[in-house]
Amino acid sequence: MVSSRARSTRWPLVAVCSWVFVAALVTMGCGDPVDAKRCAPGEVASEDGQCEPKPCGPDEITLPTGKCQPAGLPPDMPCPPGQLALEDGRCQPAGVPPEACGEGFVADGRGGCSAILPEDECPEGQMAIPGETSCRNVASCGEGPWGDIPVEANTQFVDQSYAGDDSDGTKDKPWTTIQRAISKADSGAIVAVAEGTYEEDVLISGKAVRLWGRCPGLVEIRGVGKETAAVRVLRTKASGTEIRSLAVTGPSMGIRIAGAHDISVGQVWVHHTQDFGIAIAYADGPASVALKASLIEENHRVGVSVFSSEAMIEGTVIRSTKSKINETTGLGIYIADGDLTGESRERIERASVSIRASIIEWNHEYGILINGSDAKIETTVIRDTQPNEDKSGGYGIGIVDAYNTTDTGQRASANTRASVIERNHNIGVYVHGSDTEIEATVVRSTQASTAEEGGRGIVIQDDLNTGERARATIRGCLVDDNRMVGTSINGSDATLETTIIRRTQPGPDGWGGRGVTVQVNLETHERASMIMHACIIEENQTVGVSVDGADATIEATIVRATRPGADRNFGRGVNIQNVFDLDERSNLAVRTSLIEENHEFGVYIGGSDATIETSVIRRTQPLEDGMRGRGINAQDSSVLGERANLLVRSCIIEQNHDTGVAVFGSDATIETTMVRSTQPRGDGTRGRGIVVQDETDFGKRTNANIDTCVIEQNHEIGIFVGNSDVTIDTTLVQTTKARHDEKFGDGVVILGASTATIQSSTITDNDRAGVANFGSKVQILDTILTCNGFDLNGETLLESRPDFHGSDGWQCTPDDAKDCTETDDHCKVVSGNLEPPPEAEPLPPLSQP
Repeated sequence: MVSSRARSTRWPLVAVCSWVFVAALVTMGCGDPVDAKRCAPGEVASEDGQCEPKPCGPDEITLPTGKCQPAGLPPDMPCPPGQLALEDGRCQPAGVPPEACGEGFVADGRGGCSAILPEDECPEGQMAIPGETSCRNVASCGEGPWGDIPVEANTQFVDQSYAGDDSDGTKDKPWTTIQRAISKADSGAIVAVAEGTYEEDVLISGKAVRLWGRCPGLVEIRGVGKETAAVRVLRTKASGTEIRSLAVTGPSMGIRIAGAHDISVGQVWVHHTQDFGIAIAYADGPASVALKASLIEENHRVGVSVFSSEAMIEGTVIRSTKSKINETTGLGIYIADGDLTGESRERIERASVSIRASIIEWNHEYGILINGSDAKIETTVIRDTQPNEDKSGGYGIGIVDAYNTTDTGQRASANTRASVIERNHNIGVYVHGSDTEIEATVVRSTQASTAEEGGRGIVIQDDLNTGERARATIRGCLVDDNRMVGTSINGSDATLETTIIRRTQPGPDGWGGRGVTVQVNLETHERASMIMHACIIEENQTVGVSVDGADATIEATIVRATRPGADRNFGRGVNIQNVFDLDERSNLAVRTSLIEENHEFGVYIGGSDATIETSVIRRTQPLEDGMRGRGINAQDSSVLGERANLLVRSCIIEQNHDTGVAVFGSDATIETTMVRSTQPRGDGTRGRGIVVQDETDFGKRTNANIDTCVIEQNHEIGIFVGNSDVTIDTTLVQTTKARHDEKFGDGVVILGASTATIQSSTITDNDRAGVANFGSKVQILDTILTCNGFDLNGETLLESRPDFHGSDGWQCTPDDAKDCTETDDHCKVVSGNLEPPPEAEPLPPLSQP
């Protein structure tokens, strides 16, 4: 091998351009004149007219004007990828900011938060809310028959154990039933209840009272099932009623509040009812309720329901709601724009609920279901929601439109902040034809419900019947350790900002593990749309970001360390492709982003459109068999034959394997970009910088423009053109290295039925040929070829002779040069009977999600 630097001898085994070759090579332009004063890319003319190197940085491209153009991440980015610039100049890393974890939570050191809670589950009748490290009773009992209940002049006392028949509501002669005390109480009076189990159905209507027990551990209202609930608060005149510090159970609902407002329910234990725990409903008007510091457990159908009314739920635990026989319910909280309890079918108002500092756990089907209504969820844990017997459901939060359940057609709207949604089943957060904002929240460890599927973190989907699109904003969140898909956007719109989506695992059948999917809905044909800014997508499986028949913009984001799937294939950073069954191309824009250390492909484009700007794609790893590891791979769709369209601008594509940029049967423009240090595959072959090649099955040609680029320190071939058409303009191709077996090491190879124009470029210091032409048509204009093993090679391929017709203004190293940097205009085409390099292989698209 001839040294690649300061060569004084030329490549052996050559036939120089001579009069013998004139007849065959007259069109090759041997000896055509060149303007010796023209400076090469990377050089500028000094004041005395000499060419001098331009002092550009290692990540800069020298423009024809002599100015330096940064490649890769812009040097003036206020914050690196994966971080957001704040107004005060600080950079906020993706994930939940530690200060946003909220009261009762602590930062976990991995971009998320964990709730401060007891290590073990609380026993029946006890509870803990975020910030508490031990289980406790719902309320203390105090001393004496009525404990700490305030005593006022008109307080009505109740004690079931009183044996007299002269009750008058005083301490000495208390009532023995709660209903009797309520009927005798003044409006707004306290009804104080002593220890006992009161088997009765209680009604508060026509006036407000303050129903107050000694404590839930000692005072229980046990409904007898003659009414819809053990405790009912009905109609407007009951507004202002309080229910406090007692337990409720029974064969029907626990507490039902309808049409009354400003109702306060606190420190109650509603348990083991055979229907709803607490139902809040519309009746001639909306109800409004504040539920605080309570435990709602082991009820049926729904723990707390809010129909066309308002509620605030704070410091409350709602757990272990069960479904009834032959039903698929068991919801923790149900918020809807109608009353489906069976007592009323009015659908007048949207429900509106605020949930704060609470625990929603071990319920069934949904932890929280918001149907055509509004909810705010803050500093709350929703976890361990179980699927139904048929394995459906198990969702942490459902935010769904009312098209399928009522006639109102209302979209739901929910804001979730500083919360933890974990260990649910099937889906952590499900948004269906509705609107949501999720901020500073953790969605993690969603589990599968069957042996085939489930475990998605967040699903944002249009309505399958109406096509009503969902809209979601996910900001400053952590989506971690889910199954199949971290975040799925299907036929809808989503914005993701400063969010980490990490460690998505395959489903039970070994399929999936994708970080983010953005796809057209195959049933409604609605395209999806995503904007991703300052996010980190890492350590997922199969694909980091997958775009199928949809539109996506990725900015200031890191996509890294995607691992191959369970079948040891894929591991792609970003995968964009058209949809097999529909005529839907995808559209991708990547800006100021870092795509690194993925497997197989950093970015894959199949039959779709992609623009990649001011980004870095590096260190893509081969698969277990040592194959692939390409930086960018763009190709036509092998199914529908759609050509890909690729624009790469001002990027750095480095230290990948096999190929830096590969384009098959498609169209590409690559400009002001560095493609460097591509490494060989596991078998020691390839390591090419750019491949421009036809699609091998149907012979579709690629059209490519490579403008103002640096292609350097690659292996085997700097730029390879196979049966395609390329223009290389103002580009530096240098220091291409030979393979381990000392084959190749060519700057530019043009092979077969290709056409190529190389102009205003420099091809230098490559181990073997500067330009190798295997039976193609090549035109070289105003270009310097120097310090190569030999500058120009021409070989006949399948009876097609190399053609350099029209070449002009080229400069090469003369045979007698003392220094290989010397050039003249007598470029000579040589032939060493070189073996043509093998073509590269396009790869099949990814299976549809």
